Amino acid sequence: MQLSEAFIKEFMAVFQAPGFVKPHLHHFVTEQEMKLAIGLKDQSLTGLEIAALLQEPLENVNVWLEQSYQRHVINKTVEHGTTLYTSGEFYRRLDNFCLFGNYHVLPKEVRRRLDQWCYEEYMQRHNYFKQVLDTEPDYDNCHNDWVLLLPEVEEMIDAAGQIRVLPCNCKIMADNCGHSREICIFFEQTITDRTGGRELSRAEAKALVRRLDKEGLMHTGGPYDWREKGPAVVCNCCTCCCYPFRAAQQLSTKGKWPRSRYVAGYDRDKCRMCGLCAKRCPFGAFKLSPTEVEKEGKKVWDVVFDSALCWGCGLCANTCPTEAITMRSI
Repeated sequence: MQLSEAFIKEFMAVFQAPGFVKPHLHHFVTEQEMKLAIGLKDQSLTGLEIAALLQEPLENVNVWLEQSYQRHVINKTVEHGTTLYTSGEFYRRLDNFCLFGNYHVLPKEVRRRLDQWCYEEYMQRHNYFKQVLDTEPDYDNCHNDWVLLLPEVEEMIDAAGQIRVLPCNCKIMADNCGHSREICIFFEQTITDRTGGRELSRAEAKALVRRLDKEGLMHTGGPYDWREKGPAVVCNCCTCCCYPFRAAQQLSTKGKWPRSRYVAGYDRDKCRMCGLCAKRCPFGAFKLSPTEVEKEGKKVWDVVFDSALCWGCGLCANTCPTEAITMRSI
């Protein structure tokens, strides 16, 4: 059945979808889901009310509602024992589709525009990041609170009761590098009935973060008071895809959000100038100079360290074969 222009226009307005996805809507929603969203609009309705509105049997509607809820097309809440449904929005559906749908069937140019649109939405929805430019951030409202060292992530894992790993929406949408995609670790307090992903044991989770650390991904997460409240989320980030680091670099919030609590300490006497730190550092704090120096009877490129560029992720220290780099609290 051919959908009318008026129907599509109404759905896109209700669902807050950007105009350029119109030719690709069928990848994101079914016709039935579009009818549900339009029927709900700004209302909160029960399943029985939705069945009456759509003139469909309640049994069928309940199946559609659950499927649409799991796909983040609609939302539901329980108030005084009654389940109420509201229309979702494209921003959340996009997140779910890029994680668990056939996202790469979309043309590359459309995916590029979706990344830019989603990043701009992210910046608007999380504008509290701007607070950290002039004041200490309210970390009750921030995600990716801290830059974490690998042992801290392992401590979080040891404290967790339930662990789930998901693909990273930032990496899938930005697609700017070849790093692993299944890298976002959720702990029990943030796991819901539609989180998705797969369960990990503590041993599996530790093996994963160690592998990702060797791969060159930084660790961020929180909350800042996780030892009292329990761990929430750990992300394993790069600077070219991950929205928090893209935002932090755009807003110049280095050191304040995500909060750096360490800086690399460099002992030049122990350094054998192998250059592994320069390859690992995401921020250019360690670099190989074009100047040659003599080390152990050989001419090698000089290693230069600028502590002002260090974000305290610890990737350099984890790979240094002579322990010339240690992470120091700041």
